[in-house]
Amino acid sequence: MSFSISAVDTNNPWMYLLYGIIIAFVLTQSIVYLVKSLRRAKQINMDMGKLRKVVSSSIMFSILPSIGIFIGIVTLVGAIGIALPAIRLSIIGALQYETLVVDTVANQFTGSSNGIASIIGNIDASTFVTIAAVMTVAIIWGPLFCLFCYRRLQPKMLTLASKTTGKDDSIFGAVFVGMVLAYISVAIGQFTGAATNVASYYNLIAVLISAGLMFVFDILITRCNQKWLENFSLALAMIAGMGVVAIISYFNPDAYAALKNAAIGIIS
Repeated sequence: MSFSISAVDTNNPWMYLLYGIIIAFVLTQSIVYLVKSLRRAKQINMDMGKLRKVVSSSIMFSILPSIGIFIGIVTLVGAIGIALPAIRLSIIGALQYETLVVDTVANQFTGSSNGIASIIGNIDASTFVTIAAVMTVAIIWGPLFCLFCYRRLQPKMLTLASKTTGKDDSIFGAVFVGMVLAYISVAIGQFTGAATNVASYYNLIAVLISAGLMFVFDILITRCNQKWLENFSLALAMIAGMGVVAIISYFNPDAYAALKNAAIGIIS
């Protein structure tokens, strides 16, 4: 299917200005609450040594999980520029959701199965606006709901939590497993639907490697008491999955060339 292109500048300076305003707001909010917390800690004579330890450990435990966010931004940069994925993933976005959204919208507009690869460097205004809308409008309702309804619902939620029977954990686990299976089914569907497309089995390999590592990390956390992995397991699993694919690509340049040519063929 031919895809008519009218490329748009996804790195327009106005996008960077918007990103700067949002980041400034979030940083200001963080600093204000940090200062208030430190003042309150001094008022109640909190041990400053313990407080410094909490702050330093919080910083360290924020670095590695952020690698996953950075990977997501890098993954989307070629398709939708730097500013939009940076706004989404550095504030309230989720890597799994954002990449799936871009991939799905790209497939719908181009009529291909190459997803993100089909719009790299050649995204038109209509596709970009649609991707931005799905990435932002669909996620805004959660924060708005908390903003206007949290105070009223919090007492009721605490009451329900005190009466929990453990079934809520089972429900959450079932929902999470369902979400994971959805991502695996997408990778398998790409592989079976386009076996000649190099990207199809790369996606499946990355999913299997990452899922296998998450299983190993879960065993280490629950049975070997390696609690520190709770904050790092997702980022490590993602890096490992992408790393294996990168190594395969490095030692198989013909496969990389086929992937590149496939993407060029879709957008030409």
